[in-house]
This record gives sequence, structure tokens and C-alpha cells, in this order.
Amino acid sequence: MVAVPENNVIRVTCGHSNRFNGPQKIFSAILLYAGVIQKNLTKEKECDFEFKDLSYSTEYKLEVCVILIFDNDKAVIGFLVFLIIIVSVALLLVVYKIYILKHDEENLLPVEPIAAELLLEAYKRKLADEGRLFLHEFQSIPRIFSRYSVKEAKKPCNVPKNRYVDILPYDYNRVQLTTGNGETGSDYINASFIDCACLCVQYIHSVCVVGPKDETVSDFWRMVWEQQSSIIVMVTRCEEGNRVKCAQYWPSPDRETEIFAEFIVKLNSEDHCPDYTIRHLSLTNKREKNSEREVTHIQFMSWPDHGVPGEPHLLLKLRRRVNAFKNFFSGPIVIHCSAGVGRTGTYIGIDAMMEGLEAEGRVDIYGYVVRLRRQRCLMVQVEAQYILIHQALLEHNQFGETEFTVSELHSTLSTLKQKNPGNEPTLMEEEFERLPSYKNWRTFNTGITEENKKKNRFSSVIPYDYNRVLLKVDEGRSHDSEPDEEDEDESSDEEDEESTQYINASHIDGYWGPRTFIAAQTPLPDTMADFWLMVYQKKASTIIMLSDCKEGDQSDCVYWDKDKKTFGDFEVEVASTDTSPTFISRNMLIRHVKRKDSRPVKHFQFLKWASSELPQSPQDLTDMIKDIKHSCGSKSQKTMPVVVHCNDGSSRSGIFCALWNLLDSADTEKLVDVFQVVKTLRKERQGMLSSLEQYQFLYDALEGVFPIQNGEVKAVQASAADSVQVVNETKAAEQPTEETAKQPASTTTNDQQEPAESSPLVTDGGNEDKKEEPEKVSTETTPLEDTSNSATVTVEV
Repeated sequence: MVAVPENNVIRVTCGHSNRFNGPQKIFSAILLYAGVIQKNLTKEKECDFEFKDLSYSTEYKLEVCVILIFDNDKAVIGFLVFLIIIVSVALLLVVYKIYILKHDEENLLPVEPIAAELLLEAYKRKLADEGRLFLHEFQSIPRIFSRYSVKEAKKPCNVPKNRYVDILPYDYNRVQLTTGNGETGSDYINASFIDCACLCVQYIHSVCVVGPKDETVSDFWRMVWEQQSSIIVMVTRCEEGNRVKCAQYWPSPDRETEIFAEFIVKLNSEDHCPDYTIRHLSLTNKREKNSEREVTHIQFMSWPDHGVPGEPHLLLKLRRRVNAFKNFFSGPIVIHCSAGVGRTGTYIGIDAMMEGLEAEGRVDIYGYVVRLRRQRCLMVQVEAQYILIHQALLEHNQFGETEFTVSELHSTLSTLKQKNPGNEPTLMEEEFERLPSYKNWRTFNTGITEENKKKNRFSSVIPYDYNRVLLKVDEGRSHDSEPDEEDEDESSDEEDEESTQYINASHIDGYWGPRTFIAAQTPLPDTMADFWLMVYQKKASTIIMLSDCKEGDQSDCVYWDKDKKTFGDFEVEVASTDTSPTFISRNMLIRHVKRKDSRPVKHFQFLKWASSELPQSPQDLTDMIKDIKHSCGSKSQKTMPVVVHCNDGSSRSGIFCALWNLLDSADTEKLVDVFQVVKTLRKERQGMLSSLEQYQFLYDALEGVFPIQNGEVKAVQASAADSVQVVNETKAAEQPTEETAKQPASTTTNDQQEPAESSPLVTDGGNEDKKEEPEKVSTETTPLEDTSNSATVTVEV
């Protein structure tokens, strides 16, 4: 009996007559393809075999036999009859499977294209009932179209070049190499030509050419050379989850040049950004003189090993970067991931549908994914990727492109502020109104319990459960024990309330990575010990104080003293104090009274934000940010979060975090996107940047940092004449303590960013950590709202 329990698996079982006599029986099953034995299995006691990892749409020949010591001639006849039946059944199953695959297009659905103005409505409808329509549409698309042959990919000489046995290019549109050595299979590479929806762009995406084998790397560069491609988009890392996803087929900065067969690849530059790395390469063919070509390599780094990116706008941003390097004379864009179907198909789907949306005002996502599968099997591999294409298009359709270059800052701001006739809102006001409110989009149950209500200054700003700061209960530890670093950094929506205690503070993502900031309310007298416990457990090295508290006043928000003061298990000592017109800088030491260890903390108190919604001058705040980055060293941001607090932990803290991130982006990429920065902050904490005045303040602050000089936009450079006179208020006798406090702050080992010198935000961006995604796909939620903010859709990704 032959059965197909699952894809690519055949199970064979058989019975035999008891009339077979002999001291020993040996059962044998042989699987043949094209007359060549693929597998040969034997068993002595039972006839039960299973063949795994078989190829799609392939006809195999199966032979089953029993080796016996006979003393009965009738057994031979019985066995032959039995063998004929087994083989006949196996052939019938293969023929039936081929028949089913050839009629798989009958399952396709008549899904109509979606007009731009109906995208939100269609998305909500498909998402209803736990995404039933999304699942129905996706499952109706055949994984492969068996009418297209894959004979070349299955040739014995080409099989080692395929990373996966079931992901093979169709013969009719495979990329054929023309400059090989003439040997059999030298024209083969696991790559396919893909057409854009509007037939105005053509892609090549490759799979095994970026595999771990050296011979396929040379094939990859041969393909790039022959197709005259000038852009390579890589949508994977070389290693993910301790698994090799792709060989590094370009030179590393320490080597600069690599030789692959007849091709010389030189690394000219490498620019690191949080989500992607851009490399400028030179490609030379030793067989041709004066043949150097420029190739731009863009590697997207923020696709999690499991699931999809949580923010659709990241892929829209990647698309803008790729399009910036396009030119009319270059060949097809080369796109690849590990298998060349899932992430690759998703990116191509988004790009093609964006082309269609801009050209025709409508999109046929379902039809285009079908079209992709006809050109390469398994394109857009999982349902979450199919949904992500919809999300990216909806993101663009709702919010548009709000990113601009630093050089366009002044002209963009002038356009946004331009008054319209009558009472028509300005473009700035319209942009602000498009921001989603994200009101109650996540739970905040912990902060509103009877026990924790008294720990909140304002009932309107409660940290969300998913990213609130968790304080580990310190009871039961020995004095010499250290807290578990991994446990301290973990956060989830569901935590054991007995193991953590509450503080009104939230983890906030920065430009370079997650949890760069901790946005907190200014501590109450009863929560000051919790505040210092948070600083200690989270290893914060910098505190930014934006609230209206003055040392020496009878205020409830000063959480230190002139000399020393104890808060719970922590003794806080002010080692030195420096005062400037706009802020006060303090070097503090915090000591755990039980463990007897101490840590330095730099404390910055902003002075120019007294009893008003906005600072007195944008330049005062930006100057303090520059000073903080210069004195603390921006490398510490990764392992040591910056604690930012104001009265409610949102109104002023939100402006500070937004401006910090915008300045990082402006310096690193020469690009800013105020809309997306504010949108992200609103998702992370209630009350962030809630007024138009705060929103416009960010633009004004950027305008001050990058003024027009001699017709060009340049960053303001601090000169010696403009430097602020700093007055040290600490006694000379305390200087040794100050030296002790300052030294560790500049010796961090994080290579995320370089410390600022003349310019405050110079970074190298190397080796940044990315957000970890859970293995299950449908766990992260992203709300998408219409432009009126009247409806919120929670998207499961």
C-alpha cells in the first residue's frame, strides 16, 4: 500500500502470505528516478518504509521485494503478483497528483482590484473574523504551477546549486549564464526574471547564488555582470538564529577587495543605518579591459528571523532608498533573501503595487501574487507576508511620504507653514491631523489597580503594559548577588505581579534601536526609592530632568540632596555640580547599601522650560542634547538607557525624545521624518506630542540646527567664542570623587555610535542589535487608522 501522508513524503507498507517459508525474510524498497537509484531501504521483520524530502511534480519508480529462503514455488508467483500491485498503485498515485497540480488554477478566486480610496475599507473587511478572508485568499493561490517545467534545476550537475529541493526556477524564465566555461550546467543559476505589475520595471532575484558555496558566489557575480545590474537588494542577514542564511559575497572593510573567479569586487564605502546598510562596490572583470562598474548593495537588517517587520513603513523607507539609486541605463535590480521567495516576493509585491497605485490609482494585490507564483514558486511564502503588502500600501495611502532631506528642510517648512485663503488649514495642520491618536490601543491594567493608582501623578498618563518598565523585587537576594541581566531587560504583556513592582515609566525606542530611553514621570516622595531602583536595575548612566523642580525648594520632586541622601536601598551622593545658563550638570554616585557597590550617573537638569508648554528657545534644548551626547558618549545608549522625566513623563519627555531621534537621523542619513517619529512615540506612551504647537516646535528646532549658510543648509558648529562658561559649584576637595564618577562613563564597549566632537551626532552604526521577534507570527499588533482618526484597525502581524 502506498500513501502520501504529507507533501514530499511517500509511505509504503505491504503484507505477505503466511505460506512463505524460510528461516529469514528481508524486505527491500528501492526508489528510482530516471533509472538511477535514489534511495534503497531494507528491513528484516516488517514491510514499512517512508521516503522523505522528495521533489514536487516528479515521477518516481518504486520497487518492493522480499528476499526469502524458499521451499515453496508458489511463493514466487504470489510475491510477483504482490509486487505488480504495489507498483501499479504507486504509479496511479503519482499520475493523480500530477492531474491535481495541473488543475490547481481552478481554485483561484475572482478577487477584484481595489481602488485607492477603498483600501482601508477592504482591509478592515478582510481582517474581520480573525482575518478569515485574508486566509481564504492566500490559501487559494497555488504554491507552484506545475505546467511550467523545472528540468534544468533537477539535472544532477545543477542539484548541488539549489539551496532547497522544492524551490527551483521555472525553465521558461530562468536566468541563463552565457559566459561560463562551457561545461554541463555552467549556464545554470537558481534565479528567475520577474516582471513588474506595470511592465516598466524588471527584477532578477536569486537564491543559491548567495548560498554558502564559493562556486555559486562566482555565478552570482557573473549574473550581475552579464545582466549589467547596478543595484543589489539583500533582504536577510548572513546569519539568523544561529543558521547560515547567505554567504558574504562582498569584501569586509578590513579586506576591501575579494576575487571570485574572474571577478574582482572592491568595497569603496559602507554606510550603516539602523535598518539597513548601504555598500558601494566596484566590480571588475579580469577578462575585459577597462571594465570596472559601480554596484550599490543595500542590505535590509530589520526583518526578524520569524514573522515580518512590525512597522510597514520600514519597507516603504527601504523602497525609497533603492529607488534613489535607480537609473535608466542600469540593468535589472537583483533582489534576494535566503530562499529567494518569501521576503523577496514581499518586497517586490510592495514595490510593484506602489507603482500601480501611483500610476492607476488602484491595486490588484491578489492578482499580482498569483502572477509572481507563475514566475517563481512560493513567492510571498506565508500569509503574514501577504497581509504585510496590504499594510504597507495602506500606510502609504493614509499618511503619504513625509520624509525629506536636510537640504529640503527650509523649503519644506515654508510650504507646510504657508497660509491658505480664508480659514483653510495649513499643510502643517493637515499633516498633524493625519497622525493616529492610538487612544487605548493597548492595555494599561497594571497602572490603574488600587495599589498602583497612588503612584501616578496624573490619571491620564499611564504606561502601557506591553512596554512598561518592570522592577524586579529585590527581596531574598544575598548582598553579593547580582541581578540577572536578561531578566531585567525582558518585558511582556503578561507578567507575574508578585515578581515585579510598578513604576510609571515606559521603554521608548530610539533611532539606533529599541529601549534607548526610559520615559518616566518625575518621582513622587513615595516613589523616589523605586526611581533609583529603576536607574540601578536598568543600568542607566544618564538622567534628563525636564520638570520645574529646584534644589532647596520645598518641592516633592527633588530626589537628591546637596551631599548624600538614602532612598530605600540606595544612597545617592552628588559628587560635583556644573552650572550653565540653560542647564545644570551633576555627577552622581548611587550605592546599593546591601551590595556595597556604586555606579556613576550623570544628571542633567534643564532650566529653560518654566511653567510653559514649550521651552523658551528651541536652540536651548538642542544645545543641551549636543552637550549630553558629547559628554556622555553616545555609545552608552545601547546598553545604558537614558532616563528622561518630566511631571507626567510625556508632554516634555516626548519632545526631548523626538528631537533626539530626529537629530540622529539628520546626521546619519541626512534625512528627517517628523511625522513618523511622532507617530511611533504616540504608540509607546500616552500623552506624547499631543498638540500642534509641540509638533511645530520640532520643525522649528531642526530649522535652528540646520540654518542656511551661503545658500546651503549646514549644521551649526559650536565655536570657542560661542562656548558656554561653566561654573563648578563643587568644593575643590571633592574633585577626586568627581574624577572617579566621570571615568566609567567614557569606557563603554558598545560600538553602536561614535561620540560626538564638533558635530553632536556622528555615528558609525555598526553591529546594532535588533528587536527580537517571537516565533509565532500573529503576536504583534499594529493599529491603522483612517485620516479622520475615527476608526482604529488592530492588525495582527
